Order: sequence, then C-alpha cells, then structure tokens
Amino acid sequence: MGGTNGETLDQIAADFEQQSDIAVNMEFQDSYENVLTNTLSAFDSGNVSDMLQVDSLFAQQVLDTEQVRPVEEILPAEFDADAFLDNVAEFFTVDGELASLPFNNSNAIMYLNRDAFEAAGLDPDDPPRTLAEVRSASETLVDEGVTQYGIVWPNHVWFVETWYGFEGELLTDAENGHAGTPTELRTPDAVYDLFEWWKGMADDGLYTNPGIEAWGEATSLFIEQEAAMVLTSTASVAGLIADSEGFEVDAAPYPSISDTRVGPVIGGASFYVPDGLPEARYEEIGRLLQYMSQPEVQTEWHKGSGYYPITQPSVESLRDEGWFEENPMYGVALDQLQNGDASDPATKRALLGPARDVQTVIQNRSVDILNADDIDDEIRALKEEVDGVLAEYYD
Repeated sequence: MGGTNGETLDQIAADFEQQSDIAVNMEFQDSYENVLTNTLSAFDSGNVSDMLQVDSLFAQQVLDTEQVRPVEEILPAEFDADAFLDNVAEFFTVDGELASLPFNNSNAIMYLNRDAFEAAGLDPDDPPRTLAEVRSASETLVDEGVTQYGIVWPNHVWFVETWYGFEGELLTDAENGHAGTPTELRTPDAVYDLFEWWKGMADDGLYTNPGIEAWGEATSLFIEQEAAMVLTSTASVAGLIADSEGFEVDAAPYPSISDTRVGPVIGGASFYVPDGLPEARYEEIGRLLQYMSQPEVQTEWHKGSGYYPITQPSVESLRDEGWFEENPMYGVALDQLQNGDASDPATKRALLGPARDVQTVIQNRSVDILNADDIDDEIRALKEEVDGVLAEYYD
C-alpha cells in the first residue's frame, strides 16, 4: 500500500501502537506480486514477516505452502467473525475456518467523466450498464470529438473474472477451485461475446490497451481526458476525486456482458499469518487483527482509501452518519457487492494454486485475441494453455 492508502494504513498502525504499546512496522513492498515472491522466498529461508498482505488472487498459492496458521485460531476468543459481510467472508473462509483476515477489499467499478458525457449529448446520470451500451456511448464520444477513446482499463485478469461473475459463469470447473481440484478453464458462449466485443472496440479505436497490469497508465488516460470511462478498483475513488482537475468524475456499476448481473468477484487483499512464530507473538498479532476489524478503524480505512467497509457494524455506522448520501461514489462498489448473490459460486474469486501463472496466460492471450484474425482459434489456444498450467500444478 503506497500513496494515500499507505499513509492511512500507517496511521492505523500508529494508533494501535499508542493504544496497545505493541510495536508495529509496516513495510512497503511495491506490489502484490512482490509480496508474493518475497513471501515464498521467506518461507524457504525461515525469515518470514509476522503478517502478510496477500492479494486474494494468490490465496491458494499461499495456503498450499502449508506454512500459514488460520487467523481464526489467532483472533481473541471474543472476536465475532460473523460481523464480516457475507460476500466477503465467503471467499476467505476455507474448510470452515477464516483462513486470513479480510481488510482492503474491493470490486471493479466504472468511473466516468460527467463533463465529457454532457459534451457528447449523453446523460451521465444514466451510464452504460452493458457492453453494448458501452460501445454505443463510446461511438458517440469519439464521433463527437469529445475524447480520443471511449473506455480504457488495465489488462488484468480481475476484469475478466468480474465479467464471468456478473454473467453467472465459473472461470474454472470445481466451482472456481472452491469445491475440489480445478482442471480446466471454462469458455462459455458469453466469453466469446466478451472477446468479440473487446476486439471490436480495439479495432474501431473506441478502446486502447494501456498495457498488461498497467493500472497507472489506464488511470492517466482517464485523468488526462483521453478516455471518458475507465474500469478500475473502488480503491481509486479517493485518488480520482483528488486528481480529476478540470472535470467532474462520477462512479457507476461495472458494465456486464448482458443484462444478467449475478454479482462481482471480490478483489483486494487479506492478512495471512505464518505458522511457527512464538506463541506470545500470536497474541499480539491477534490483537492487531482484531483492532483492524473494529468499526471505527474500518470506517477510517474506507474514508481514507475507497475500499469498502467489510463488517456490518462499520457499514451501519457509515449509513447512520449519512456518509454514503453525502459521498455517493463511495457507495457504488458496496451496493454492487451487496446486490450480488453471495451463494452463487460464480461470485467467488477463483481459488487456484497456480493463480499467478493462470493470470499471466489470460492477460497475454488477451492481447493475442485482440490482434487475431480468428478469435475462436485464439480462445481455444487460451483454454489449452490454462488447462496445461492447471494440470502441471496439480498432477
């Protein structure tokens, strides 16, 4: 966590230190990928941190090390795990236990430039809700010369997962890895519809690919008003409000492939705790984890970052004070989450041991699909490569 999010997290740690007299050292490691790489190396060397902030995408890979202790065994006895929102707890509960502590959680939403919409004759209060509507709005924005592109987003697997989730489709068999060993990438008709739309948007200059995992580049294209819409995390709310000088930014639900809207998959990260630490240390870690889940801390984190509050008491506290009425952009992702069907396996993010490799394949193959003459052949190649990655890991 860098930038303002890192500053907010550091303040939470400092407040905990003052209340508890327990020292906390938050170490910035640049990216989730670096945290994962350093964590796996630390497990091998035995020099591991007391807590690890791991991207939800990499959950199974960390669990497969068999070197983490479920946080449910570390949290104080009076801790109420039922306070977590159902859609949040569902993912982080493995084999009936809370494996890691949810903290900075999010889902993907759409941000739009209200001024650009109005200049193009579009209604910013009625933003696109489907891919077809995104294309129509993009055509108008570009044809009217308001922006160079209609929409942009980072080429990251999370956006593909989100489209699967809204369509009620599983990314893999075995309920996205939550009900056994996954063996194949699923490619239903909706995925062909997605890539056909995506390629068409690129071919017609309505979308530009900012690059693989190019979060900053995608945001910059929106801030610089090159694109009127951007798909990114709810964690960008505070930053986009601060950076959108010269135009009014707004937030809207994620556009779905069709009118089907089962729900988003969760994003963000959680805190894992390694096994093998001194028992006295677990008591201190448990107290910090409990502190980070308190309603007032979750409220502070939400307001300072844009990540949605993940416990029911913190949501109720924010609603009671009228926060979401005064700051509606902060409520878009939370409403999207709570309107989703937490019981549907499609809304659970994939739990895959080789998640990082699967991620890389999907992102790289997406570029091939955009450049292909025949997307059917490329989608089949995508499936074959992911199936091979799964087979190599689990066999």
